[in-house]
Parts: sequence; structure tokens; C-alpha cells
Amino acid sequence: MARRRKNHHACGIHTQDLVERLGSLRPCIDEEETPVEPAELADWIFVEAEVEPAIAEHGWRVDLGDEVGLLVHPDRDDTADSLSEQVGVRSVIQLDREVLVVKAPSLCADGLRAAVMQAIVTANGKAHDPSSTDPSRSSVARRGHRTQIDPTPAEQASETVTSVDDDHAPRLVTGDARCEGHRVQVWVNQDGILILPAQAVPHGPLDPSDNPRFQRAAFNSAQAFTLAEQHAGRWVPYRYLGRLRLRRPGPVRRRWEATIIERGGASVSFSWRGTRPHAMLLWAYVVGQCGLEQVDGLP
Repeated sequence: MARRRKNHHACGIHTQDLVERLGSLRPCIDEEETPVEPAELADWIFVEAEVEPAIAEHGWRVDLGDEVGLLVHPDRDDTADSLSEQVGVRSVIQLDREVLVVKAPSLCADGLRAAVMQAIVTANGKAHDPSSTDPSRSSVARRGHRTQIDPTPAEQASETVTSVDDDHAPRLVTGDARCEGHRVQVWVNQDGILILPAQAVPHGPLDPSDNPRFQRAAFNSAQAFTLAEQHAGRWVPYRYLGRLRLRRPGPVRRRWEATIIERGGASVSFSWRGTRPHAMLLWAYVVGQCGLEQVDGLP
């Protein structure tokens, strides 16, 4: 049962109301014919209030499950644009295809989830309507504003991040991976791989271009070991690495997956949404230091 809105909320609708009102949704993947029920869609949307928002005034973070990829166009996702048009949504910033930060101070979490559901329904309709494609469409919507983040220079993100041209400086593979149910960031340098809780080392959004500027951090390998201990993270020097398994995203599951297996048998797996160059960054460091025979999979 959805929570009823309080006086200080301006939610146009709540999740349960929408679940009861919507019909089945048709997937956009040819290989998938099973309709998606509204209750399933609701389960694929994760809304979290951020105490310290990464983007000023955007206090809601929305994570979309990989399954949402079934319902939107493979090459053109209109979800963020559609969300910016929903009542109560003032601004939407898209960190990557499945992560949005939202400025919607008058909505509760359940009301925002319903707004996201409505946005996905709209995007689903456009995906099945060839006439809806408009490459010149504006990013400024009727009620809100949708922005695709431009790469933020690393030195502007934090004093912890540096732009010094140092081959030994750690480079950021992803700042928002999932590892054993937790959000983590992954760094690589010439000595090893560092996995820390997300936001442990401040950084800017990843450069999504085909030739990205990789963000670098100011700590060295000895400090990486200390950071791993301080934050209950993991530092894996290449001399202890037995094998790296890398799996590309698929047509539905749009996440890179990596498993690091140490020589002693311990292993850690994580997955993330990102571009091929950042997966190539991880692959190249391991191949460069350990050899191609130590890696399963190609980016």
C-alpha cells in the first residue's frame, strides 16, 4: 500500500495508484516478448535521498535496474527528458544511462518513483513510435530541465584529485560500481587495483566521450593500501593477482562485470555502467603488468 501524501508533498500520484492504473508494457528488445507488468517496473526503480548531494540541490538519486533497458529504445533513451516534464520535478541530471539525480523538493520518495514510472512509460511509447524520433529535440523541457553532465575537470572536483601527468597516479575506472551489495569506486595504477566505498575519494563525473580524460588521484600505492584499511576496502597488488575476468554488457544487462581472483584463491566481483574506454583502462593495466594470459575477456 502506498503512503498517502502529506500536506508538504505535492505528488501528483503514488506508486500503487499507478500500478493499478497502467496496463502491461511491451519490451523493445526483439528477443524478449513477455510483457512487463507495472508492479515489476516499480521494483526496478530505486529512489534514495542523498544527505550530501553530489550535485547541489539535487537531493534525490534514482537508480534504474538493468531490466529497465527492456522498455526503452536501445540507442535513444528518453527517460530523463520525460522525467523532467513530470509534475514536481524541477531538474534532472543524468550521470549515466541508469543513474539520475533529481531536484524535486516537493515530492516524497514514493511520488518520485511514480513520476519515474510515468517517464519510462512515455519513453516506452516513443520507442515503439518511429515518428517520435527527433534528433534536434531540446534538453529544456516544459516544467524541468534535463542535463547530460559534461566531464568535470578532475582538479575541480576535489583537492584529492589531481591532473598531474604521472604514470603512477591512480586512474578512475568507475565511481559507482556494485560490489557485494555495496556501491564502490575502482582505481587502477601501475602497482595494483584499489576498491573503496563510493565517495571515499571525491571525484567528478566520468568523461563519457570515446577518448576520455581519465581522472587521476594524488595518493600513491602505499597510501592506497592505507586507504583500503581505513575504509574497509581492498587493495590488490598485481603481484598477488591470479586472473581478471571481464564481461561486456549485453543487449539487456548494460553493465560491465569484472572478477578479480587473487593467487591465494580469494576473489572479488563488481559491476558497473560505463563506457568501453574505462573498461579498457582496467584491462590495459592488468595486461600491461600481468600479461594477456592473466585476463579472460576483452573490453
